[in-house]
Amino acid sequence: MEGLHPWFSDLHNLGMGREYVGLICIVASMICGAVVGIERERRDKPAGLRTVILIAVGSTMFTMVSLLLASDPKHPNADPARLAAQIIPGIGFLGAGAIIHARGGGTVLGLTTGATIWAVSAVGVMIGAGYVAAGVCFTMIIFFTLDILHRVDWLLIGRCQRHRTLVTYRTDGGKARPRIQEILDRYRVADRLVVHGEIPGEDRTVEFSSCTNHRHHRLILKDLGDIAEVKAIHIGETG
Repeated sequence: MEGLHPWFSDLHNLGMGREYVGLICIVASMICGAVVGIERERRDKPAGLRTVILIAVGSTMFTMVSLLLASDPKHPNADPARLAAQIIPGIGFLGAGAIIHARGGGTVLGLTTGATIWAVSAVGVMIGAGYVAAGVCFTMIIFFTLDILHRVDWLLIGRCQRHRTLVTYRTDGGKARPRIQEILDRYRVADRLVVHGEIPGEDRTVEFSSCTNHRHHRLILKDLGDIAEVKAIHIGETG
């Protein structure tokens, strides 16, 4: 165990070549990003596998570049924290892009995804600074928070109760369907679960499965109802 102890601290102080340390850090950040990204991808969240990996690797690379510039005699006044510090506002823009403000009611969606982006970036910075073991440990904490505690939520507020939802709307020259589809895409309703049909006359229908047990899931019904061309929304049996 004593021989392994140095590997739990800053790898930059182990005496290895910079290229080897850099390779270890990049690979470690890719693995850590993949662990969190797979969990997000499995839940069909906006920041999926590729996005989370790129966030982790990018944060690691910026941090390593900061350290390299600071140790380069050609840049005696370089601040090792200056470049890495710019990661924080950059990640803030990505997190804000993942948050959707629902119209009316002030409900905010996507906070967990935004927080995940922020936390994964912190892991990338930690790994880029050479603390790979600590980065791996914090990745496990993030995964535990997202996956295991999500199951605890089921015990507190219950699982999703999905029902067949039928939306009837006027065609409006073909303009209504793109508006409806935009809302379905915003709430990440999978295309394979959406069935378009028609009834006699000018009316059309779209059928999909929606959750009626959770308030943030029911918002899709409000947004669909706000479309002027929508004539009726019928929630049927469990689907």
